[in-house]
Amino acid sequence: MNTEIDKRDIFIRGSKILLKALSEQDVYESGWYGWFNDEVATEFVQQHYFPNTVQKQLEFYRENIARSSTKIQLGIVPNGTATIVGVVSLSNIDFMNRKAEFGIMIGDASARGKGYGTEACFLMVKHGFERLSLNRIYLGVHAQHTAAIRSYEKVGFVREGILREDVLMNGRYIDTVIMSMLASDFRTLYSTSSGV
Repeated sequence: MNTEIDKRDIFIRGSKILLKALSEQDVYESGWYGWFNDEVATEFVQQHYFPNTVQKQLEFYRENIARSSTKIQLGIVPNGTATIVGVVSLSNIDFMNRKAEFGIMIGDASARGKGYGTEACFLMVKHGFERLSLNRIYLGVHAQHTAAIRSYEKVGFVREGILREDVLMNGRYIDTVIMSMLASDFRTLYSTSSGV
């Protein structure tokens, strides 16, 4: 396993983390594929119905990341390390209407609660607004995932509404909270600040 990140893979630098271009090497050298086999990591995502394998993760990488023109997915790497602990994305990028869907997963349990997710969220929406010229970034989050909702609100996302009984989890229907941030919101929040 590499102990140093290839500088050519670094896409965005933050204060606690780097966001790097993903590669097949990340599938093999990180816990990426195994995150989707972990019941705790997948508690609030639509996963964990069928076991994930290295081969399935490679196919996902090749089809949905390496060849996509409407998705940017990056690996989250804590400063001073070389292995991804999560992934962050802008997907369904619609350049005509200037909007995209935000997604994130901190898969490595030892990396949770350290602010990596909040910083990755900020860096990705900053990229979306400032480099991709998006006007709106949106997401859906399970209503019971209060830690994620707090993190999104800290970055500047606002609640737009509720999709009632949207997801079936453990025999119960759960609401989905729809949140978004506009480019104007981002400019207002961060015009005199460099981050969260």
